[in-house]
Amino acid sequence: VRRNSRYPMFQAFDMPDTHDSCARRVNTTTAPQALSLLNDNAMLEAARALAGQIISSAKTDEWITKAYLLAYSRKPDASESSLAETFLNKQAALIKTRIAEQKKAAVPPNLPAGIDAATAAAFVDFCHVLLNSSEFVYVN
Repeated sequence: VRRNSRYPMFQAFDMPDTHDSCARRVNTTTAPQALSLLNDNAMLEAARALAGQIISSAKTDEWITKAYLLAYSRKPDASESSLAETFLNKQAALIKTRIAEQKKAAVPPNLPAGIDAATAAAFVDFCHVLLNSSEFVYVN
């Protein structure tokens, strides 16, 4: 089987060999797939772009709902909203410490004035979580 090393994400998700035809493809779920979604730069950039779009177009108290709508086409329930707020608060505190230590943080592109970098980076992490969830990855 020929694999193209230029497309590691496609390799993890069973990129078909374009030189051979097949009547049916087998679905697989493997650890490299989850690791690719978690660690691939393309996924981080997608999370940054999603967070940036939401931050520029919605009020701070609407971010979680807007993220759920864009990722899952539904609003979060009360427990999901509560969990998300808790995550964002804890993550922003951790990132604030990282920024104070002059370490890197994944801040969305074109961050609007008045938005705290640590809060925005925490929201990028939240979007990354949404994009890595089973609800986003698999069709039910």
